[in-house]
Amino acid sequence: MAAIATLGLWLDREGDSLEDLDEERDAAATLATGEFPPPSSDDDGVAEEDRTEEFARYERARGIRTHRYEHWRRLHTYLVESNEAVSEFPYLAPWAADLQRQFLLVLEEQRRAFASLLQPTSLHEASAVRHLPKPEFAPGPSYAGLGTDAARTFQRAWFEWSHSATWSWSRLEDHDFTVSCVVRDAFGRRRKGLAEALESFSQLTAEWTVQARVHAVRSMKSPWRHVGVKVPPLTHIRFGERAQDPLTAWEASVIASYQIAFNPTAGTAALLVPHVVAEQLTATASSSMPIQPLNAHGNAATAEYLLAQWLPGDPPEHPASGTMASRPARDVQTQHRQR
Repeated sequence: MAAIATLGLWLDREGDSLEDLDEERDAAATLATGEFPPPSSDDDGVAEEDRTEEFARYERARGIRTHRYEHWRRLHTYLVESNEAVSEFPYLAPWAADLQRQFLLVLEEQRRAFASLLQPTSLHEASAVRHLPKPEFAPGPSYAGLGTDAARTFQRAWFEWSHSATWSWSRLEDHDFTVSCVVRDAFGRRRKGLAEALESFSQLTAEWTVQARVHAVRSMKSPWRHVGVKVPPLTHIRFGERAQDPLTAWEASVIASYQIAFNPTAGTAALLVPHVVAEQLTATASSSMPIQPLNAHGNAATAEYLLAQWLPGDPPEHPASGTMASRPARDVQTQHRQR
């Protein structure tokens, strides 16, 4: 009964104030330009230390997005738990039905609010990263400071960049910091040759970003696809415990951004996504997040009908070759990594 009563508690909460809505609009406009302020040029005449308010604005925007993401995922979990309660105790159905109908409106409102803080283009480009060929290390004088660790550092930099970019909601450029951390870690306390190595690796990430974008653009020639996804709830959501999300930031963002239909009883969503995004979703299918192609032939009504007919339970298909198998665990209380 507590699982159903929880829905009523959320329905009794006050809505967002006008000030909150203004902050969200500002956050959406801010995040459309990236995770962090663009670097200042010498011509700007503004020192980095004088940009405190600008950096604070981006930090607030990231915090608002994280809050919306966590809120949406928690509400989805409460809906799933209420369905489980009704399934176990059918006599609760009449009481739960009206609460669930109202709760679905709140859940949809939160999904849209989270989606408004995301950039679908970034999600599309992220799904193209897994199609890039693994680069080969080419020795050069700029890597001299790394000595015998140069090739190993290169391989680690590629892994960290591609892994971070693939499972994130951020722009590809916003993952350069991941590579610079790898390089600085390899140098340790040494400084000789560090600047040259950082510059070379910065050029490499720029090249990888261009390659991913080119692939994403080319993939747009393929028709978009309807895909069914069973959206998993959070785990360990008891009071005082950290809630773990089976979804990566990229998966949650794709579901929020591309959802066109939702089956509240089964906890499944129909998505209309670019071809390369559908490929990555299918490749990441698991027992906690089954994926089902919906042959809707471009018809949203048909997709909703097919979603209603789909009963998740069959084991997912084997991931496509070339899939990046490891997926990062996500803690819903962990903020996006900051510089």
